[in-house]
Amino acid sequence: VHLTRKEFELLELLMENTGRVLQRETLIDQVWGTDYFGDTRTLDVHIKRLRAKCEPDPHNPQHLRTIRGLGYKFVA
Repeated sequence: VHLTRKEFELLELLMENTGRVLQRETLIDQVWGTDYFGDTRTLDVHIKRLRAKCEPDPHNPQHLRTIRGLGYKFVA
């Protein structure tokens, strides 16, 4: 599976914290940097692309989970 650099960094961070909810702000700060002032929807787009590449059923993700109102977590 080919991942972009940001997709890889995002997946790596989530996997390093398997089972833990990472807040959107934390993910953006860690992957894009604390000086990132772009659209926070870029995180959602990257998660969607990762799901398309890594999940057997991207519409029913088993590993890259959305925790509504908080962020995302990786489930092994």
